[in-house]
Amino acid sequence: MFLSSIRAIGTADLLDMAFVAVLVYALLVWFKRAKAAVVAKGMLIAAVVYLFSRGMGMTMTTGIFHGFFAIVVVALVVIFQEELRTVFERIAVLSLPGTADLRPLARQTGMLTRTIHDMAADRVGALIVLRGRDPLDRHVEGGWELNGLLSEPLIKSLFDYHSMGHDGAVIIEGERLTRFGCHLPLSKDFSKTDKLGTRHSAALGIVELTDALVVVVSEERGSVSVAREGSIETLLNPDDLGERISRFVEDTQPQPHRDALQVFLQRNVREKVIATVSAVILWFFIVFGAKEWRQAYELPAVPRNLAAGMRVVRIQPERVRVVFAGKLRDFYWVDRRGLAARVDLTLAKPGANLVRFAAEDVVRPAHLSVEEIDPLRVAVDVAEKEARP
Repeated sequence: MFLSSIRAIGTADLLDMAFVAVLVYALLVWFKRAKAAVVAKGMLIAAVVYLFSRGMGMTMTTGIFHGFFAIVVVALVVIFQEELRTVFERIAVLSLPGTADLRPLARQTGMLTRTIHDMAADRVGALIVLRGRDPLDRHVEGGWELNGLLSEPLIKSLFDYHSMGHDGAVIIEGERLTRFGCHLPLSKDFSKTDKLGTRHSAALGIVELTDALVVVVSEERGSVSVAREGSIETLLNPDDLGERISRFVEDTQPQPHRDALQVFLQRNVREKVIATVSAVILWFFIVFGAKEWRQAYELPAVPRNLAAGMRVVRIQPERVRVVFAGKLRDFYWVDRRGLAARVDLTLAKPGANLVRFAAEDVVRPAHLSVEEIDPLRVAVDVAEKEARP
């Protein structure tokens, strides 16, 4: 059956599996970034149980899961509506030209690092957002448009105590400082913000929603923290800041096709494997499993309804060939040990009997039908039991 399945796979089926694998991979990565691994595991377990119940023909369980999945989809949309918006924004960004060019930012890394360390030494608070590929407009409120060329004097003047926007954040896109005095969304992860100030909570909030990198300078401690991909870390080594910014530029800047392919293959390997295996399993259950299938089994001839005081001397042949028909997925869970061809001996008499099979004499799962029985009749020799002395 397996070899027949492989030979039946066509180009459209391969494309079907590839597309589903990409969707599952995107969903897994989204759950990973949304810190919803527990939800993903729960959905995976529910999906496995659903496929098992469907394959076994458990009608009531399958029906319950249909309603359950509908409720789950609505709940996920409500709970993760912000993350879903972010996903669709990223899809739009990938499909449209004109994403921010971060190569100019790479040329300014040294100046930016030096400026931040100077402000940390002088205990000047700062909140600096480096935009990645994701748009920030929907998450940023207030502030003033600037679009000025990035420079050390400009950054220091904007965070000077006398500046009107010194308590807000500045947005850097490439080598342009586009806005200042902005308000960022605060993080909803209270386990991470319990001991953090407002600037750190705002930095964590924006990186939970976008792929930006945020640098925070604490005016109380003079420390420098970096937030990215839903986490924040205080840097102990001053040289680490330049490395983090360079890595951010490298990760978010579009690469040549060969380098981009290499980076893609090296990231999220576990999610890629799970997505590929899931797509293949789903295809076998949903698509290929729906094909009409015929399968032959050699079944034992089992006598029944023999009158008291009689015994079976011989059944010839002892095994019969039965051809079953049904959906291919109906055969996935067939237990051959539970299949049998029952020989009805209600009318049997001592001596030779010729018994004809009917479809209802074949023990089988309810979702399989009997198409052929060979031979259609068996010879049964019956004798009276010897009386005990």
